[in-house]
Amino acid sequence: MIDETFGELEYSEDYAYIAHKNFNFGGNETSVEVMIMCGDEDEEEGISQFQRDAFEALINDWDEIQHKIATAILKYYNYEEKGSYGPNEEEEFKLWWPEINSEDELMKKIHLDSIVIDTEYVMESKGENPVYILFNRDWGGEDLEDNGVAVLIENGEVTEVGYKYIAF
Repeated sequence: MIDETFGELEYSEDYAYIAHKNFNFGGNETSVEVMIMCGDEDEEEGISQFQRDAFEALINDWDEIQHKIATAILKYYNYEEKGSYGPNEEEEFKLWWPEINSEDELMKKIHLDSIVIDTEYVMESKGENPVYILFNRDWGGEDLEDNGVAVLIENGEVTEVGYKYIAF
């Protein structure tokens, strides 16, 4: 399927359309999976204008938004996540939880993974143009489930930061 906003899409059994878009984050360009959620088992529901508007707002403000994302994740890392779990041995602890004190240092430690745009029904309680941005990260040791980190963007602002599962 070809969509006017997202381009070429494939339908996933996870009740989502999947697009692949290139994004530059922190100076690194990467292909990102964009998940556009649709209703339960109803591929016919298609993509709403609400979802298109949210994605277009993200794209239009991306240069500014990525700095807001980095600032929010840096604060989250240093004040909420760092040291919240992990080894007791000091040297191993330092490997799990490196010192990250600037946006530039953070940009080297997180990697843009995917974007999730939920259904209008789910997201209508959020602010204007809500979109989840998900990242892999280089801290936290050998986390086999890789919870990563995610942010919720509403009205061009970061309103929530947490593990990736906040998007689902």
